[in-house]
Amino acid sequence: MEYTSKTMEGNLQPAPPSKQRHPKEFLDPQYWNPECSNFEIIDWSKFYGKNPSPPKIFDPPQKHKNLASVASTPLWWWNRSWFCKPLPTIICGRPKPNTARISDDNGKLISHLLGPNPNSDLVPIGLRNRLIWTENNIAPETLISFNRWAWRTQSDEGRVVGLGNLRYDWTNDPTCFGYGFSIGNANRFAAVQTSPDGMWMILATFSDPGQKSKVNYLHMYVVQDGDVFKTPDGNVLDHVKPGDLVRISWGDGSDPYECDNDNLKYHYFPRVVATLDETKGIVTRNDEHYSDLLTNATSEADMCCETCCYTCTCCWSAEGRFDFQVNHISDLQIFETSPDPPTLETIDRL
Repeated sequence: MEYTSKTMEGNLQPAPPSKQRHPKEFLDPQYWNPECSNFEIIDWSKFYGKNPSPPKIFDPPQKHKNLASVASTPLWWWNRSWFCKPLPTIICGRPKPNTARISDDNGKLISHLLGPNPNSDLVPIGLRNRLIWTENNIAPETLISFNRWAWRTQSDEGRVVGLGNLRYDWTNDPTCFGYGFSIGNANRFAAVQTSPDGMWMILATFSDPGQKSKVNYLHMYVVQDGDVFKTPDGNVLDHVKPGDLVRISWGDGSDPYECDNDNLKYHYFPRVVATLDETKGIVTRNDEHYSDLLTNATSEADMCCETCCYTCTCCWSAEGRFDFQVNHISDLQIFETSPDPPTLETIDRL
């Protein structure tokens, strides 16, 4: 396949994979079978016995709690913050080698993040050939593709079917917070398990697969026919369709079976902004979701005086900070294109 920035029809073609070899950890059995103290192969009967269900009212905890403390008064957490911006580059160098804008007409960012997987039929349907926008995520990360993670077949007794490195095909803001976040995640991995019916994915993230460490569990639910999600004032979230994802964290992340919505800690709806057509080798933007992404990335903040030149939010509520964060994301993103994953024959036996 010949890789260029655009096709004659205006669709994007995926960029070639990174010349760097896939992470050596993808071939290490310990990463597919972490020895972390709280890691386990999910007993799906036990999980379903707790009647897991994503909240039907979207009122995310991060809107009310995460930015409520006095420590959030300075705008260091903002997606476009200039706080101490040169320091990470001076001290650590560039954590990810590439930069591009969401608003780039040539689609460099999108086409470089979403590439083919030689075993795409093994990628869970909610993730397959999709570029995802983490709307309403207040962390300094915006676009994610799971397509070039290492994926393998399921077994009768269940096992880890996917392994990824959070460094690749995962964008961050070019801020001090974003640089620090990307440096911290450079050697962080996620082991993915899927329910037999395909409705749930549980990701265990870790940096050290050894016995002295612990994993952090996060859950993703695949929206089903008949699911209806609403805002607190009763408006239906029309953009959420069957096959889309719901990202959920319950409790402190240490228990994969925790699914009590009274203990909800993080919640948002990932949105698919582009898809890969493997047969044609092209990437196509999803107009509805991409348009909303572009609007948030290019919106004018218009709060220079109110924030003392974008330095302080001393009179703001947690909800006000949340709205400011998610509605004014960074147009410029830093990223690193994923190398090709290892072959199925190599990892299926691990």
